[in-house]
Amino acid sequence: MTDQPYASHHPAAPEADGPGEGAAPGPGLSAAEQPRRRRRRTGRKRAVLASGTLLGVAALITGAAFTDYGLLNLGGSGGFGGAGNGYDLKFSRGQESRVDAVASWVEANPDAESVAPIEGADRLVPGGAPVYVNLPVLNASPTFDSSLELTFEDVSETASEPQQSKNAAYARLLRIDVAQVDDAAATAGAWTSTALSLGQDGKTPRLNLNDLAPEAGSIVVARVYLVDGPTQGETNAANGGGVEVQARFDGSSRS
Repeated sequence: MTDQPYASHHPAAPEADGPGEGAAPGPGLSAAEQPRRRRRRTGRKRAVLASGTLLGVAALITGAAFTDYGLLNLGGSGGFGGAGNGYDLKFSRGQESRVDAVASWVEANPDAESVAPIEGADRLVPGGAPVYVNLPVLNASPTFDSSLELTFEDVSETASEPQQSKNAAYARLLRIDVAQVDDAAATAGAWTSTALSLGQDGKTPRLNLNDLAPEAGSIVVARVYLVDGPTQGETNAANGGGVEVQARFDGSSRS
C-alpha cells in the first residue's frame, strides 16, 4: 500500500487574480475595516467644522449685544472735605466779656499773640487780691464740633542772678483758677478748676474744657493770684520777682 503525504485540513487560500485584489489589508485592519475608519475621521472633521461655525455665530451675536454703564460721583456736588469745611480755632486779644463783642479774631498759631494789658498784674502780693484775664475762644469750623484743652506755661526768659532766683520763687507762689462761661460777668460758682500751679516743668496740668459746637465760642476766664509760701522766708524770696505766663489751647475736631 502506497503511503500518501499528510494533507492539512485547512483549505489553501485562493490566489489573487491581479494587483490589489486579495492583497493583505493594512496592519491590524481588515479590508472591510479600512473604509469604516475613513468614515469615522470624516465625521470628526465635520463635527469640528460645525463647532467652529457655531462659535463664530456666537461671537457675532456677542459683538452685536447692547451695552451700558453708569458713573456716580461720591459725596454729592461738593465731594469730600473742601476749603470751606476746615477745622479752625480762633482767639481774641481784646479780653472781651462775651463772644459776640469780639471785633477781631486771630489765629495765635504758630506765633503767639499778646492779650490786652491786664490791670493790676504788676501789683500782685501773696494773699492779696487776684486779677482776671478774659480769653475768648471760637470754634470757627462750620462743620465740626471741637474739644478744648488748656495749659498754662512759664515762658520767662532765664535771667542772671539774683533775679533768676526771685523769679523762680515768684512762680512757685502763683495760682490760677479757671472758668468757662458765656459771659465773663457771671463767673460766680463757675470755677471748674482752682489753685492750678506751675509744676517743676513750668506747666500746669492739662485742663479739659467744654466742647464747642460749630461756629460757637466761649469765654475762658483765668483768675490769677499769689499765695503765701510755706514759710515767711519762701514768701520773701519772691519779692521783686516776676513770671511770664502763656495760655495754650489745644483742640481737636469731633464729627
